[in-house]
Amino acid sequence: MVEKKHAVFVFGFLFIILLTGRITQVSSQADTQDLIMSNMTVTANMGSECTTTLLIDSQVINVGPTVLDYFDMRIDVRSLNVTVATLNGTTAPTSIIPESNYNLIRITSPTPIVVNSTLVLHLNITTDCLQERIGLNEDGTMYVNHLIYYIRPLYQIQNLTFNAILPTHAILQSDASAPLFPNPTMNYTDGIRPIYVWYRDSMLPGQEVVYIVKYQLPAAILEPEPSPLNSVVFGLVFLVIGAVSVLFIERIPLLLKRLQTRTVITAIRLSKQEEEILSFLTKKGGSCPQREIYEELDMSQSLASTILTSLEERKLIRRFREGRENMVHIMEDI
Repeated sequence: MVEKKHAVFVFGFLFIILLTGRITQVSSQADTQDLIMSNMTVTANMGSECTTTLLIDSQVINVGPTVLDYFDMRIDVRSLNVTVATLNGTTAPTSIIPESNYNLIRITSPTPIVVNSTLVLHLNITTDCLQERIGLNEDGTMYVNHLIYYIRPLYQIQNLTFNAILPTHAILQSDASAPLFPNPTMNYTDGIRPIYVWYRDSMLPGQEVVYIVKYQLPAAILEPEPSPLNSVVFGLVFLVIGAVSVLFIERIPLLLKRLQTRTVITAIRLSKQEEEILSFLTKKGGSCPQREIYEELDMSQSLASTILTSLEERKLIRRFREGRENMVHIMEDI
């Protein structure tokens, strides 16, 4: 009789464990062993006013023993805003859990994440905390900025790619000892902005990697627009100057002849690299193939293209296609 009671007790205990196990499989939170982030791509699209858009795309694989309803993503910024969050193309509700120096984004799946299933995650995040404007450089022509971004994953990451897209007109800080850290895997340009790419095979929970980009922006493009009142005042000043100029109209032709030179006016606020390119063009008689610029001045093609785009938008040069080459011409009125 005692043996029967003991057998019934053991059977009941095992049944409760089995039942509890099934219940826990219905709904659970992911821990560091439950998920794998595979083929993750993080793109930092940097704006000129220190606003950054983070685009995160990844496969999310449930390798744990339970069905999951949600999981967390750690983003190492002090404040952020989630503008888009989808799983398999369907909008996924999110909530932000602030921590001391970072935020957790809790992503709730529209459907349960069953064991051994794979979902495609897409996040669009905006933040003002990744970039910082340090100040003007020594000659006052460029603003010095930097981006610092940490990745400290909660889950294992397989195949991580980080892209940094610099703002329009931006160039790397040439006098910095390490304007890019770590050394990027590759770089290229979309014709307007330089893009730097880093790749890692894997990261484990508890590991971290930091990406640093130090760059400069022309001060002229960041100066605020004049107020309407200032515009009126400047207009009146110009009218007075125009009236006085009429009295000296006989001297204008002589003045124009003196101004028709190819000398670069320093008031345009040029960077050292921009001055170097314009001086090189002047020595070449005002024009040369674009290839000669980066070869003779020892620049990368992407950097030379970025600087030339900035100069062209400020109407200091023009580029034309001649045969298979781009020809760069310095403008006559600079």
